[in-house]
Amino acid sequence: MALTRRGSKKVIMKTWVRGIPGLLFLVFIGLGVTLHAEKRGNAGPSQAGAGFLIIATDRGYLGNREIKEVYAAFAKDYRARLVFISLAEDYEEAMRQKLKTALAELRAQGAGSIVVLPFVLSDADPYLKRAKALLGSLRERLPFTPAMAADYLTAQVLEDRARAISKDPVKERLVVVGFGSTDAREAAAIRQDLERLAQETSGRRAFKETAIALFFHPAAADEVLQASNRQATEIIRAAGSDKSLRAVVIPFYLGPKHTASMQLGRRIESLLPDLNAAYEGLEILPHPNALLWLKKTANRWIKPKREELGVVLMPHGAGEYVNEPILEAIAPLRSRYNLEVAFGMADADTLQEAIDKVEGRGARRILVLRLYQLSLSLKEETEYVLGLRNDPPAMHPHAGHGGPHLPARVRSGALLTTTGGFDADPLIAEVLYQRVMEVSREPERETVLLLAHGDGNDERDRYWLEQMGAQARYIRAKTGHRFRSIRVATLREDWPDKREKAVADIRRLITQAGRDGDRVLVIANRLSGPGPYRRFLQGLVYVLNDRGIAPHPNLTRWIEKIIEGWIDGLGKAPLRNSAPGTAAAR
Repeated sequence: MALTRRGSKKVIMKTWVRGIPGLLFLVFIGLGVTLHAEKRGNAGPSQAGAGFLIIATDRGYLGNREIKEVYAAFAKDYRARLVFISLAEDYEEAMRQKLKTALAELRAQGAGSIVVLPFVLSDADPYLKRAKALLGSLRERLPFTPAMAADYLTAQVLEDRARAISKDPVKERLVVVGFGSTDAREAAAIRQDLERLAQETSGRRAFKETAIALFFHPAAADEVLQASNRQATEIIRAAGSDKSLRAVVIPFYLGPKHTASMQLGRRIESLLPDLNAAYEGLEILPHPNALLWLKKTANRWIKPKREELGVVLMPHGAGEYVNEPILEAIAPLRSRYNLEVAFGMADADTLQEAIDKVEGRGARRILVLRLYQLSLSLKEETEYVLGLRNDPPAMHPHAGHGGPHLPARVRSGALLTTTGGFDADPLIAEVLYQRVMEVSREPERETVLLLAHGDGNDERDRYWLEQMGAQARYIRAKTGHRFRSIRVATLREDWPDKREKAVADIRRLITQAGRDGDRVLVIANRLSGPGPYRRFLQGLVYVLNDRGIAPHPNLTRWIEKIIEGWIDGLGKAPLRNSAPGTAAAR
């Protein structure tokens, strides 16, 4: 929807919400449009022809300085230009010239394509609509990426602000204060974005209630401006007047901020004395996630080179003697890939540490490869922790949590993805075949039992048994069907109610095979180590090969195969103007 044009004199005559000097807005719009486009050498070849036009709200001196600082850090690694957008009509031609200059400079630097990164919170922001109209007047048809509210990195900023001043969330009301709409349609969309971000923060922090207070931009019609800002003021005061719930008030916008005193935050602060409220005044900026968001958004439009790819391997692991064989299998790959290992079960802290190292060495895209038996294992948990999905799964009993309800999520400017799970891959089935032959003496009189961890979910456990069944068929065919029997079973180790029956069935199988005169070979179908099998099978007669899969050249080959398949897929995949796993997705 095109903006309604208003003369600058009429805009200047308007006032902020009651108590904010009209001078603030006068100075704010009087700043005009600033282009922070320091001279840089030609962009490096790693940028693969992509150029980025960042358009941002003209916030005033301090606010623009915050944006410029983020931009300067971004521009070190990306071919970029920054243009500030004003809603004042006085600067329309100046803005048009700034945009033309920025686009010309990007193209002169070799940008084969230019993408617009809107440094605004919401897609409904009036400054974004103004930028689109200006570019349209220049006959520029450029792709625009989603605004900040679409990404979970922005939700993390709100969570950080709330966490800093919250004391007891179950006895508090989260009040998110927004700014910027000029009409009812914009207000509804911006409010929806804020509600979604507030709900995610509340879900992670367990706030008793949430509320949204939305101040309008002075460019709105007088009657709308006054009524809406009066309503926002009443929401804040009502929340702070409630003695039963402490109000945690967060100003969450990229709004006017000319000086320490000339900013909307001071108006909000003036409403809170003597109220049951906590307020610190920190807005979206400054926060490190702003730079991460810019990088992550830009990386979707860059075809990375091989040296800009990273891998984080995620095995369960345990003690030194379990981890050592896994690391031995991984060691040959370290010289070929930008690679780290994050032992655990989708633990956000461990993954964050590994991702930081890989990203610090230049990775724009990172594969988190789950070294687990099944493709289903920790798939949803890992996707959530990496920000690839919004609906958190029921976490495994071993998994850590970042808050009272939900696990933490990593923070990265790289594009993250995950895959993994051996399933019935022949490379791993071959390892199990070799483990069988290491302890076999007379196959015709032997029963083989492939024994694995298992799952508490019946459907996933059945899938596990199906994959092991395929491995058993591989071994049977490899040995010419010489073994008396090849069986599969899961212990369901971490679920006592399921485990009791599983252990009883396994013990019965081993006992019966022994009575039939068979020598029973139990093969630890695990990545590494024997697991708890000796303890649960105590007193029975059997031979246990407790080596597990690692180390083995085939495990190394399997990892390499998955990595190379991912790299090959990246080369074929189109660049996307999408944000999977963002606050707006799913």
